[in-house]
Order: sequence, then C-alpha cells, then structure tokens
Amino acid sequence: MKIKDFLSTIINRLIDWRQRSREHSLRDAIEELIEEDNCSATQSIARDEREILGNVLSLKDTQVQSIMIPRIDIVSIQNAAKIEELMSLFVEKQRSSIVVYQGTIDNVIGVIYLKDVANWFYMNKPFNLSVFVKDVLFIPPAMQILDLLLKMKETGIKIAVVIDEYGGVDGLVSFRDLVEEIIGDIQDAEEMKQQSRRVVKMTDGVVIVDAQSTFEEIQKYGGIEIIPEDNSIETIAGMISHITGTVPVKGELVDCQRQNLEFEILDADPRRVKSVKIRKKYISHIHVSEERQNENL
Repeated sequence: MKIKDFLSTIINRLIDWRQRSREHSLRDAIEELIEEDNCSATQSIARDEREILGNVLSLKDTQVQSIMIPRIDIVSIQNAAKIEELMSLFVEKQRSSIVVYQGTIDNVIGVIYLKDVANWFYMNKPFNLSVFVKDVLFIPPAMQILDLLLKMKETGIKIAVVIDEYGGVDGLVSFRDLVEEIIGDIQDAEEMKQQSRRVVKMTDGVVIVDAQSTFEEIQKYGGIEIIPEDNSIETIAGMISHITGTVPVKGELVDCQRQNLEFEILDADPRRVKSVKIRKKYISHIHVSEERQNENL
C-alpha cells in the first residue's frame, strides 16, 4: 500500500473511531488500531506503516504553533487584485496556493489555488478573483497537530490560518505540513533544485545563502558546518539575530568568533535579514608560524 493511501485509510478509520467513541482520546484510537491489527489473523499494517503510526503517537502533544509558517512569510494578495497581479505572484513565489485578504492580512477571507485559476483561461469569462476563493480553517495556536489533521480530513479544507488571542493572523498551516511531520519532508525534484539555489557556494569558498536557510542546508550545499548558539535556533537569520541582539543592516559584518566565521549582511529590511555571505576566517597560528619562518630566512 502506498504511503498516501495508507495515511488516508488511517485517518478515515480514526475519524470513524472517534465518532463512535467520543469519550476516548486520539491516542487511545491509534493504540486500539495497532492492537486490533496484532490480534488479526492476517496483519495488514506493515513495519514502515507501524513506524508512521508511532510518529503519529509521538505528535500527540505537539501544537500547530510549532510548525506553522510565520505571519511574515505568508504569501497573500488583496481580494481586489487583477489576474496579472495574481499570476505574477504565483510565478514569483512558486506556490500552488495564495491566501486572500480584504483590507489587511488580519482579515483573511480564504485561499486561492493555482489549478482553479488555470481553468479560468479556458472559460472565456471576465476575471473575478472572489469566484475562486476557497474556505480556510481558523484555529488557535495551541491546537494539537493531530486534531487539526482530523479536522482537515473531516471538512476537506486543507489550509488553516492560525489566529492569536486578539484575532490577528499569527501563521498558517497546510495539510502537507502536517503530513510531513508524520512521514518526513516531501520534496520533488524541482523543490530540491530550489533548495540548493538558496545556498550558493562560490569558487573562493564563500557561501551566499538565503537567510531562512537551515544549518543542514548550508552544510549540505555550502560545505560549511555551523553549530547554532542555541538549540531553539533553526536558521542562519535566527543565529545572527541571537549574536547581535537586533536586526543588522545591509553591509554590516557580524563576527562569530567561536566558530571562526564572519557573516556579511547582503540584504535586509528593518524587520529581518534576507541574504547573507558566509566566509571562514583563515587567520590562525599556522599562518603566523609560516611568517616567522620566512623572516628567519
């Protein structure tokens, strides 16, 4: 059974089980699912599928705020936008869906999918963005991942907007984000190319990166190992802000003495760093020794 089909089957069974036993927890549902299979004469759950179920159980207390796309990174557009603006944004951001808002981002009215807009080109009708807007879920940041997974399956809505206590938009979570938490990162060939472009290794050993690149990406594509100053830091932008205590400006040099690295800010705005040049500092006692040898000659 394919992983996608297996997940769909599992989710459907969990929904059915929850409807029959509202007083039990989701953890109980999954554990009963495994127990039923153990007692069956012909076990239907393979080893890799059991691992996935184990991953589901391990996420029982994980909240959506830990995996959501932050507000600043949400790709969105005004509900009055023209078709040219919309298609330009789809191409520029390389997204299959875009959040639609009225007035400000805090007033999200839905989401628009590229596949739906593509069909419009064959309709021979005036463009009206609102016709293509689909519903989204509005959820609190403390909602558990598994509860959201089941909610999406029950409603068929695959995008959830995370709302803070004041009613403002805090972030966004997609069905794909949830699935990736269970079975790991899902990437196609084009996405892998895009990821490698975020980290460019120059011939002189300097590495230019998108500031949202992770340390794993930088090591994989740039060949530089960077150990975060704090375990909660995931991106190079986060590490730079941790070192400086502020958002550095374009052209600023940030010294990371502990790891013999220097970060040059290539692009930034008042809210965040956008791109960084990373270089190793090669001044060491070895070069000093070589200079002394030359002086003795």
